[in-house]
Amino acid sequence: MPDSLSHAGLGTLASAVRRRLKHVVASRLAPYGLTSQQFWVLLVLLEGGPCSLHPLAQQVWMDDPTASRVVKAMVKLGLLHTQPDPNHGRRILISLSADSAALVQELQGLAAELKAGLVMGLGAEQQAAMRLGLLAMITNLDGMLVGIPSAGPDHDAAVAS
Repeated sequence: MPDSLSHAGLGTLASAVRRRLKHVVASRLAPYGLTSQQFWVLLVLLEGGPCSLHPLAQQVWMDDPTASRVVKAMVKLGLLHTQPDPNHGRRILISLSADSAALVQELQGLAAELKAGLVMGLGAEQQAAMRLGLLAMITNLDGMLVGIPSAGPDHDAAVAS
């Protein structure tokens, strides 16, 4: 670990964790030819089943246009399938394709390894304290965006809930 992180502020440490996690995930996905965005989309759909674009985008921390591009590319690759939502005339449901089942099961194992590696050496109390601290930081940052037009139309509603 670089000396610069031993006395770094929480924002810097949070940023470093994000960058390192992104790097580790990307390097582990290289043999599969997948991006980290595609990886998270596959896992969300595996765990939660078919869903429409907006809830999927929220679960993988993407804006809707980015999620739409990722999904379209994954449909072209044969990883995802889209179909009209029978309960909503204008909504499209996104689901895993039958051809992606074996890959997704393998990726689920990789996700479990990543999750375990991320918290290795941290006890349950430390993990709980970190979870509370990180959630508080996210809430604080969301609060700083309230009323800022560039935060997007869904931001104020998400903060209020």
